[in-house]
Amino acid sequence: MEKYTSYRTQDFLDDLDFVRFVKQPKRDDVFNWKAWRAGNPKNAASYDDALAYLHALYGITRIRPDQEFTDDLFEDIERGIAGKRKKRRNQIVRLWAAATGAAAVALFITLSWYYRSMVVVETGSGEFQTVLLPDSSTVQLNANSSIAYRRAWNWLSKREVFTTGEVLLEVKHLNKDTSAIREDERFTAYTGDVAVEVLGTKFNLKNRDNKITVSLLEGRIALRNSKHLGETKILAPGDIVEADIEGFRHLSAGKKAAQQAVGWTQKTLTGENLTVADLTNELRYVYGKEIIISDPALLNRKIDGRISLASQESIIYSIANILQANIRMEKDTIYLDPKEEKQK
Repeated sequence: MEKYTSYRTQDFLDDLDFVRFVKQPKRDDVFNWKAWRAGNPKNAASYDDALAYLHALYGITRIRPDQEFTDDLFEDIERGIAGKRKKRRNQIVRLWAAATGAAAVALFITLSWYYRSMVVVETGSGEFQTVLLPDSSTVQLNANSSIAYRRAWNWLSKREVFTTGEVLLEVKHLNKDTSAIREDERFTAYTGDVAVEVLGTKFNLKNRDNKITVSLLEGRIALRNSKHLGETKILAPGDIVEADIEGFRHLSAGKKAAQQAVGWTQKTLTGENLTVADLTNELRYVYGKEIIISDPALLNRKIDGRISLASQESIIYSIANILQANIRMEKDTIYLDPKEEKQK
């Protein structure tokens, strides 16, 4: 029993022999512990506290509640569980509603963007490209040109394109009854202030230097000018019409001229009575290069035939050969000096 003289209350409670003595006392144990306690050890208070704690613990008897108390208790528990379930359900509903609302907003924003956004195809200097529209119409883009159309083309009830530069459009024919044309059968091409309305046709649309030139190869189209009180002009195959600040001006009514207007698709410039100014402008349109001719009067010199647009060099050398001029290049600017002038 010597070791117990240094025990504190918790040490007694942790000692299995002491716990067994309290729970199931035997005669020898009772005698030994009484003798030890009678010696009044210095930690007697700790012994008494541990003994009292264990007696209280092992003296607890099971209380059996009556049936009414049990029923009330279970009802309270069930109500608590139901309340928690309802609260949890409400939380889930609120979270679901919030998520649904956020998803609806995201869907609205996505659809709004989809309906408003445009597909844009652009070409750079010396670049040519063919675009297939969602309705299988085709568009050929000259250099430094562009076409844009709604991303939601197939969801909309109208076919519309917006162009800059020069394009050749071959529109797929959708209408079957010419006396009752549906809105979704119309095709409208916009450039600058001019709208070209067609059903199914092939035409060239050129917008350069604030002048719009429309050349009709096949079919029938109507031109509208928004700046001239809706002025409208009907074109037949072979017609070439120019639109500027003065309105519409008929340039030609021959299929040959209309075919020559789309020579750029074969990388050539073909025509009768072409001028040097036409060639220098074409170089600027297609390759972004500027030609300066020392004698401005030479810009009016006429040319008949075909000029290659395959490269900027071919145009420059063609013009230099026509004018019998020397070529002088400085960055993006080309100077042509007549040889006679240089010899002086």
